Amino acid sequence: MRLRTLFIAATAVLILACAGCKSSEMPPNPASLINGTRDRLTPFRFTLTTDPTSPHASGPIVLKVHVIDGAGQPVDGVTVKADVTMTGMEHGAHVSLDDRGNGNYDGQVNLEMAGSWDVDLTATKGDKSRQQKLSIEVNN
Repeated sequence: MRLRTLFIAATAVLILACAGCKSSEMPPNPASLINGTRDRLTPFRFTLTTDPTSPHASGPIVLKVHVIDGAGQPVDGVTVKADVTMTGMEHGAHVSLDDRGNGNYDGQVNLEMAGSWDVDLTATKGDKSRQQKLSIEVNN
Protein backbone atom coordinates (compact mmCIF):
# COMPACT_ATOMS: atom_id res chain seq x y z
CA MET A 1 0.00 0.00 0.00
CA ARG A 2 2.83 2.36 0.84
CA LEU A 3 4.44 1.73 -2.58
CA ARG A 4 1.16 2.52 -4.33
CA THR A 5 0.79 5.79 -2.41
CA LEU A 6 4.38 6.70 -3.23
CA PHE A 7 3.73 5.97 -6.94
CA ILE A 8 0.55 8.12 -6.98
CA ALA A 9 2.36 10.98 -5.24
CA ALA A 10 5.29 10.82 -7.69
CA THR A 11 2.90 10.78 -10.64
CA ALA A 12 1.02 13.79 -9.25
CA VAL A 13 4.30 15.70 -8.80
CA LEU A 14 5.31 14.93 -12.40
CA ILE A 15 1.93 16.02 -13.73
CA LEU A 16 2.04 19.28 -11.79
CA ALA A 17 5.64 19.93 -12.84
CA CYS A 18 4.83 19.37 -16.52
CA ALA A 19 1.69 21.50 -16.38
CA GLY A 20 3.88 24.62 -16.37
CA CYS A 21 6.11 23.33 -19.15
CA LYS A 22 5.71 24.71 -22.64
CA SER A 23 5.06 22.17 -25.30
CA SER A 24 7.84 21.94 -27.83
CA GLU A 25 7.11 23.83 -31.03
CA MET A 26 6.35 21.83 -34.10
CA PRO A 27 8.75 22.28 -37.01
CA PRO A 28 7.55 24.60 -39.79
CA ASN A 29 5.27 23.21 -42.45
CA PRO A 30 7.44 21.90 -45.34
CA ALA A 31 5.28 23.75 -47.90
CA SER A 32 5.91 27.08 -46.14
CA LEU A 33 9.65 26.36 -46.09
CA ILE A 34 9.61 25.58 -49.81
CA ASN A 35 7.53 28.66 -50.65
CA GLY A 36 9.73 30.88 -48.47
CA THR A 37 12.89 29.61 -50.15
CA ARG A 38 11.33 29.91 -53.61
CA ASP A 39 10.22 33.45 -52.78
CA ARG A 40 13.77 34.45 -51.79
CA LEU A 41 15.39 32.83 -54.82
CA THR A 42 12.74 33.65 -57.43
CA PRO A 43 10.33 36.21 -55.95
CA PHE A 44 8.46 36.69 -59.24
CA ARG A 45 7.67 34.53 -62.25
CA PHE A 46 6.34 35.84 -65.55
CA THR A 47 4.21 34.75 -68.46
CA LEU A 48 4.25 36.88 -71.59
CA THR A 49 1.62 37.14 -74.31
CA THR A 50 0.91 39.74 -76.97
CA ASP A 51 -2.15 41.41 -78.41
CA PRO A 52 -2.58 40.65 -81.24
CA THR A 53 -1.53 37.06 -80.59
CA SER A 54 0.48 37.05 -83.86
CA PRO A 55 1.93 40.58 -83.87
CA HIS A 56 2.90 42.43 -87.06
CA ALA A 57 5.64 45.03 -87.53
CA SER A 58 3.13 47.37 -89.15
CA GLY A 59 1.10 48.09 -86.03
CA PRO A 60 1.15 48.54 -82.27
CA ILE A 61 1.80 45.50 -80.10
CA VAL A 62 0.55 45.20 -76.52
CA LEU A 63 2.86 43.21 -74.25
CA LYS A 64 0.81 41.41 -71.60
CA VAL A 65 2.69 40.10 -68.58
CA HIS A 66 1.23 38.08 -65.73
CA VAL A 67 3.30 38.15 -62.53
CA ILE A 68 3.05 35.55 -59.75
CA ASP A 69 5.02 35.12 -56.54
CA GLY A 70 6.88 32.05 -55.24
CA ALA A 71 3.62 30.55 -53.96
CA GLY A 72 1.93 30.97 -57.36
CA GLN A 73 -0.26 33.90 -56.30
CA PRO A 74 -0.79 36.98 -58.53
CA VAL A 75 1.24 40.01 -57.44
CA ASP A 76 0.02 43.60 -57.71
CA GLY A 77 1.98 46.78 -57.08
CA VAL A 78 5.07 45.60 -58.95
CA THR A 79 7.11 47.93 -61.16
CA VAL A 80 7.44 46.02 -64.44
CA LYS A 81 9.69 47.23 -67.25
CA ALA A 82 10.36 45.67 -70.63
CA ASP A 83 13.39 46.24 -72.84
CA VAL A 84 12.58 44.89 -76.30
CA THR A 85 15.59 44.38 -78.56
CA MET A 86 16.63 42.45 -81.63
CA THR A 87 20.02 40.73 -81.55
CA GLY A 88 22.56 42.60 -83.62
CA MET A 89 20.22 45.49 -84.37
CA GLU A 90 19.87 48.93 -82.88
CA HIS A 91 16.07 48.78 -83.09
CA GLY A 92 14.11 48.40 -79.90
CA ALA A 93 11.75 49.79 -77.34
CA HIS A 94 11.75 50.46 -73.62
CA VAL A 95 8.40 50.49 -71.88
CA SER A 96 7.02 50.57 -68.33
CA LEU A 97 4.02 48.31 -68.02
CA ASP A 98 0.80 49.43 -66.34
CA ASP A 99 -0.67 47.48 -63.39
CA ARG A 100 -4.13 46.17 -64.38
CA GLY A 101 -4.74 44.21 -61.15
CA ASN A 102 -4.70 40.51 -60.30
CA GLY A 103 -1.05 40.22 -61.38
CA ASN A 104 -1.71 41.54 -64.90
CA TYR A 105 0.46 44.23 -66.50
CA ASP A 106 0.56 45.61 -70.03
CA GLY A 107 2.29 48.16 -72.20
CA GLN A 108 2.36 49.07 -75.90
CA VAL A 109 5.37 48.93 -78.22
CA ASN A 110 5.89 49.59 -81.93
CA LEU A 111 8.52 47.39 -83.58
CA GLU A 112 9.88 48.37 -86.98
CA MET A 113 10.71 44.97 -88.43
CA ALA A 114 9.68 41.35 -88.48
CA GLY A 115 11.73 38.72 -86.70
CA SER A 116 12.55 37.36 -83.28
CA TRP A 117 12.65 40.00 -80.52
CA ASP A 118 14.07 39.58 -77.02
CA VAL A 119 11.91 40.90 -74.22
CA ASP A 120 13.95 41.52 -71.05
CA LEU A 121 11.46 41.87 -68.22
CA THR A 122 12.39 43.37 -64.87
CA ALA A 123 9.98 43.33 -61.92
CA THR A 124 10.65 45.14 -58.67
CA LYS A 125 8.64 45.47 -55.48
CA GLY A 126 10.29 46.65 -52.29
CA ASP A 127 13.52 44.71 -51.83
CA LYS A 128 12.47 41.96 -54.24
CA SER A 129 13.53 42.00 -57.86
CA ARG A 130 13.68 39.57 -60.75
CA GLN A 131 14.84 39.80 -64.33
CA GLN A 132 13.93 37.31 -67.05
CA LYS A 133 14.50 37.20 -70.78
CA LEU A 134 11.65 36.00 -72.97
CA SER A 135 11.01 36.44 -76.68
CA ILE A 136 8.27 37.19 -79.18
CA GLU A 137 8.05 36.58 -82.91
CA VAL A 138 6.89 39.53 -85.02
CA ASN A 139 5.52 38.91 -88.53
CA ASN A 140 5.51 41.15 -91.62
